[in-house]
Amino acid sequence: MGSVSQSEMLQFHDHFRDSLIIDKFDPQLETWHNRRMEKLQSETREDAMVWNVFRTLNQIERKLWVEQLFYKAFNKELKHSPEQIQIKLWKKIHPPKSLPLNEGKSDIDIIIESDTFVWFIEAKYRTDIALGTHSDPTRDEIIRYIDVGTNYARKRDFYFSLLLLDRFNSPIGYRLANEYGISEVKVRELLPHRVELPFPSGISAFQWKEVQALLKTIYLYSKNKHERFIADQVSYWLFEKIRDDQ
Repeated sequence: MGSVSQSEMLQFHDHFRDSLIIDKFDPQLETWHNRRMEKLQSETREDAMVWNVFRTLNQIERKLWVEQLFYKAFNKELKHSPEQIQIKLWKKIHPPKSLPLNEGKSDIDIIIESDTFVWFIEAKYRTDIALGTHSDPTRDEIIRYIDVGTNYARKRDFYFSLLLLDRFNSPIGYRLANEYGISEVKVRELLPHRVELPFPSGISAFQWKEVQALLKTIYLYSKNKHERFIADQVSYWLFEKIRDDQ
């Protein structure tokens, strides 16, 4: 994007904070604000969705949602224990040393990981994936995250998902996620510097409405009052967000 004035940056940040319904005054927000304050306003809305949903899930017992969320994304069972997983938002990850480009770190929206698996989730709202980077106009966003993620995971199973509003707002990302998910040959051709690339255990695209349905299920079945309250709160907020943009 073009240059953004300080007042516009602060306006974006205030708009982002006003959109939060959980952990609204977490001190980490200031650090992320300084790193990300030149984002487009549409991306700021994506950040609010990521924060509200995944900071909420982080406060809910893992067995109530990890396996269900994984099944919605990949249509298969999670073979890893959900008990010890961690959730990290907007973590910066180095590219592989074998990459012959000066690309810099990648800012990953959501990382769900344990000692045995890593799951990168890139969240989109009313935007599509980037088809290139400043150092390589042919290196699309999904390929970049697969490259970075498989290197970060090392010997752990690696999964990648694109979380979308729908296929119409992110048509290229939806198409490429599905193409890469069924074509190991195509992915390897696009990552020639990864001679021994451990192919991802899963690549997928799924929608925010599926996450909202899961949150509603948590509200209905959790026996913990706090979990029920925060799940209901973010479920309703996300439902309104999705409905307003249809």
